[in-house]
Amino acid sequence: MEINEIVLKAISEKKGFDILDYDMKSLTPFMDHMIVCSTTNIRQNYAIAMNIKDRLKEAGWQGSFHMEGDSDSKWILLDLEECVVQLFVQEERQVYQLDRLYCDVPVKQYDL
Repeated sequence: MEINEIVLKAISEKKGFDILDYDMKSLTPFMDHMIVCSTTNIRQNYAIAMNIKDRLKEAGWQGSFHMEGDSDSKWILLDLEECVVQLFVQEERQVYQLDRLYCDVPVKQYDL
């Protein structure tokens, strides 16, 4: 199973929504995917981050896991080497509008 599939499943288990998987291969050599997700509150945001970490460990993933943000963050960034995950409390996502920044990048939308 690919890393982005594990991440998407972990997000789904904790009911993240408005999930976009950007194909970053043509834009940067540093990552293959950037997954952006909305949550309803900071507790759900952190729960999804921890669920991603747990699911990657269960899958035997050996890469590095770096997290920016904590249990009080409205925006959590997970650097999983070839995949970067951006978790936003819904209102915070609207403030930063990353989706507008990457509007020309190939993207898949998920309603899990």
